[in-house]
Formats: sequence, structure tokens, C-alpha cells
Amino acid sequence: MVLGSRKKEIAELKKRISELGAENDRLKKTIKNAGAEDNLHFNLPVVSKLLEMNGIGIWFRDPEKQVFWLSSLARDILGIKGESSISGEAFRILVIPEDRPDYDKTMGEFHPGCKPAELEFKIARSEGEGREFRMISMLMAYLDVIDQQGNAIQILAGSLRDITRQEKTRKDLIRAKEKAEESERYKTILLNNISHEIRTPMNSIIGFSELLNIGNLAFEKRGEYVRTIRNQGIYLLKMMDDVVELTKMESGKITIRKSPCNIDLLLNEILVVFNQYKATVNKEHLEIRVNYPSQRGLIIYTDPGRLQQLISNLINNSVKYTEKGYIEIGYKPGSEQKIEFYVKDTGIGLSRDLQKRIFGRVAEEDASVGKTEASGLGLTIAKNLIRLMSGKIWVESELGQGSTFFFTVPFGEVPDTYHQMAPEEEFVIPSYTWKDKVILIVEDDEVNYKFLEAVLQDTSATILHARNGLQAVELCKSISKIDLVLMDIKMPEMDGFQATRLIREFNRKVPIIAQTAFVLENELNKCLDAGCNDQITKPIEIKEFFEKVDKYLRER
Repeated sequence: MVLGSRKKEIAELKKRISELGAENDRLKKTIKNAGAEDNLHFNLPVVSKLLEMNGIGIWFRDPEKQVFWLSSLARDILGIKGESSISGEAFRILVIPEDRPDYDKTMGEFHPGCKPAELEFKIARSEGEGREFRMISMLMAYLDVIDQQGNAIQILAGSLRDITRQEKTRKDLIRAKEKAEESERYKTILLNNISHEIRTPMNSIIGFSELLNIGNLAFEKRGEYVRTIRNQGIYLLKMMDDVVELTKMESGKITIRKSPCNIDLLLNEILVVFNQYKATVNKEHLEIRVNYPSQRGLIIYTDPGRLQQLISNLINNSVKYTEKGYIEIGYKPGSEQKIEFYVKDTGIGLSRDLQKRIFGRVAEEDASVGKTEASGLGLTIAKNLIRLMSGKIWVESELGQGSTFFFTVPFGEVPDTYHQMAPEEEFVIPSYTWKDKVILIVEDDEVNYKFLEAVLQDTSATILHARNGLQAVELCKSISKIDLVLMDIKMPEMDGFQATRLIREFNRKVPIIAQTAFVLENELNKCLDAGCNDQITKPIEIKEFFEKVDKYLRER
């Protein structure tokens, strides 16, 4: 019984060994056929196809022949036609020369036992008649495989991906980040400079306003203080105009409107303005002059307003940094219908470093002289104007020896229909009599109301005052005899837009002139859309004010 049992156990053991041998043969066959195309469940083409669906090409390097076998997508990525394998040198030549040292180093140092490595490089592949540069990401590792004889060996294998689009996206994101950081830096510098520039004149305005309260102040001193307050107010207004102008430029809302321009008359006007302006900044001793060319009376077709603004910004910059000597403006006609202007001064000059960045988005402090270019807007606006006028601007300077700013602008031929007009005479306010007219001033600011009341005091008109839009609507409802409404826009309780709309619901005839500090075109259009007949921008010019008021009162 024992012997029989032993024989049975031995038979079962032999059967089990036989089964294990068969299973081992099947495993070897599966491994051996892993790359066979007839294995539908686990073969190299299937795996390759799955990777291609994710944009990944695969490759293997023959350990003996140093030949690269490439999948179809890998060949497409590298721009290779035809054969499925290439030599190691042919693969290397695909890499652009600048990236070959990194490629050689990585491939040369990579050996069995190393962790998987990733390498990025550019290739230049043929596309039509030219070449296309692509960014490639290559991942490589040594893999354990079984050769046909059943031996375990290691081969170098890896993947390829075309990351050109991802690299472009990455660089775009970096540029966007840098641009955002630059904009934030620009905004910070600008706000700091504007804050400084506002505080300086406001200190004078508040200080001299308090001095005016001194009871025994001499008349001459009182007049001097009033002039100082006025001049500092003009300075503040100019700075705010620059801020608005730069905002309009950066939003692309500045246009060039061409018309005939007499250069000599334009420079004469600028000269008169700055000879008055230099007194407001206590630089009466500065000589400001124009150097006319031998051929006078040049008339060109350009934007006179923008040209005047451009020259004025450069002169204003020179006045700021010139303590003694002179400032000279000149021009000369150039070739190819271009005219060259210059503004020369005997001021502090510019260091070479500052000359390179003086026309940036905002000028920064020049450590060599310890000064800043005010709010940093004047020269930035000048550069933007030059760009809009398709011109060129540059500077020549030596530190301590003064500066000369040059710019050229193209111009067109003056139309034959143009007739030169005589310069305008100095404006004298006519005597207006509106004794039978009622004017409603809608203004929450008491100072602005007092100003308008003073302007109208000699016209004999009856003046009504509403301190907000709600009062204005009630007055227009209760008083039928109102001939004109001067409507402030920004007010408490009810603004001028809403008040105008409500008035228009029951009175379509009364003229309404919006008085607003808004100067952007879309804000002015909102006044008209609300129902205003016209608008006048603060600070109010008396000539324009009287002309508009008289126009609408005569129509009543």
C-alpha cells in the first residue's frame, strides 16, 4: 500500500512538472512575440499606436549597430521620409548645431543603470523649399528585454514629442507675465510721480490761500499770491491733461487730422505762449527763441494741433531742466517730403544711460543729476505722437552741456483749395445783455457755481441755482420760464445724466449744456445720448462759454 501510494505521488509530480514546463514555454513565447505584428493583444504596433494617439513617437537603439529604429510618428516628428531606421550620426545631424553639445553630453554619459533622462532640443526639418524649426522633447531609458535566444539584455529606448506649440505657449505666458509686471512697475512709478507732482503745487495753493486771509496784507502781495495760485493751478491742469492724453494714446483713441499748417505762424504762437509761461515758473531770465530758415513761410499738410503739442512738450522739458542760457527752436525742410525740427537747450544735459531710456513708457530718476522728469509723461507722449505721425525722434546730449532733441515728420502737399487766412485777433468779450432770460446753473461745487455766477453777472440774466440733479428736475417742473440749463454731470444724489433724462420726459425744448470735467470721447457722447444739446469742458474757456450760451439763448 505504501509503495503504491509512492508511485501515485511520483506520477502526479511528473505531471505537475510537465505542466509547469508547458507554462514556461508559453511565457517565453509570449515574451518573444511581444513585438510580433500577429499578436493582437500585446505587440509593439499596438503599443506604438496607443502612444501615437497621445502624440508620442517611440524609438529603440540597436546596441551593436548604433542604429535608431523609429515608429511612424517619430519619423513624422523628425521629418524623416522612407526607412524606419537611421544611423546614430544621421539622428545627431537633425539636432541644430546650438543644441548638439547638450545632446552629445547627455547621450555620451547615459549608461545602463541610469535613471530615465529627458532632453529638449531643436531640429531643423525640411518643409517644402525651406526649413522649419521644431522643439523636441526626448525621454530615454535602458529597458530589460529578452532576445530571440531567450537571453536578457538591455537596450536604449525612448519617446519623442513635438512640444513646439507648448514651448510657444510657455514663452507667451512668460512674456505676458513680464508685460504684466512691467505694467505694474510702470503704474507704480507713474502714480508715485503724479502724487509727488500734485503735492508740490497743492502745497503752494493751500499755503498762499491761507496767506490771503491775512487782514493787513498789502495789495501787491495779494496780487502776487493770486498769480501764484493761478499758475500752480495751470500746472496741475497741464499734468492732468497729460495723464488723460497718455490714457487715450494707450487705448488707441488718438487720431491724426491733417490740414494746412504755416510753420512760422505755429512757432510764433508757441513762442508767445512759452515767453508767458516761463514767468510762471520763475525763469523769466531764460531766452526762448526761434531760428528760422532762410526760406520762410513754409506751409505743409499735417496735423497742426499734434505738431504744436509735440514741440510744446519738448520745450516744456527744456524749460524744466534749464536754469540759465537759452532754448532754441528751429526747423529745416528735408528730402522725401520730411521736415526736421529741433529743440536745443543749455540745461543739465543727459547721461548716456539716460539717453537710451529717455523715451521709455515713463522716465525714471537719473542718479547722475538727482532729478526726475516730472510725472514722466512729456517725453513719453512726444514719442507716441511721433509714432502716430510716422516720424522719428532722437536726442544728442552731454552731461552738463545741454541737450538737443530732434524729430522728423512726413508731410503732404497742401490742397489747391487752401487759402491762407489771417491770424485771429485777440479775443475781446462782447457785451451780452440777457435781461429777460433765466439761466439755471446745476452745480454742487460752490466755488464752480460762484465762478459761473461771476461770469454771468454783467449779462443781466436771472440766475437760479440747483445743488444736485434732483433739485434741477424739481425746478424745471415748477418754473416754466427757464431758458437754459447749465448741467454739471458729476453730482451727489442724482447725477447730470439721470437729471437730463428726467427733464426730457416733460420738457423737450429747453437747451441743456453739459459742463463736465470728462474729456474722453465716449463720456462726451454719453452727455448727448442723455439729451444734452451741447457740452463744455472744464476748465471752462470764457470765450467758448459765451459763444455757446448766446447761441442757444438767441434760438429761444
